[in-house]
Amino acid sequence: MSQFNLTKLLEKPTAPSQNYIGVYDDEGKELEYFDPWEPFTLLYGSYSSEFDDMAIRVLTDIQNGRFDNHSLADEMFREMLCNLDFCTYGTSPRTCFPNGDFNNLLPKYIQKWKEYYKVQWDEEYDATDPASEHKTPEGVS
Repeated sequence: MSQFNLTKLLEKPTAPSQNYIGVYDDEGKELEYFDPWEPFTLLYGSYSSEFDDMAIRVLTDIQNGRFDNHSLADEMFREMLCNLDFCTYGTSPRTCFPNGDFNNLLPKYIQKWKEYYKVQWDEEYDATDPASEHKTPEGVS
């Protein structure tokens, strides 16, 4: 398993509202709320609901042993999970499979990410609304 302690992350509470996500106290210390992107130190995915949507979808596919989504974003996220040693790539099918500890923590990680999604985007995660169906922002063609 990677150096990142996913168990410790999952113990953090969900922020009570969006106003508490990414907020620092008066001493410059970030408030301790669950942030699903914390293991991914090179990027912060919650600038768009599409990032969170894709991550939940891929994690759910991994949990269910499905490999239906093969967009570039899905593949890159799987690669990131493997780089964290949360998953290992198989040979057939050529996709990632959860490692032992991560496999056990995956249901709770998905559930906490959905709770985070609800707070961050003020809506329930909807598995029937794939990222490809998100609306294009106004003024963008």
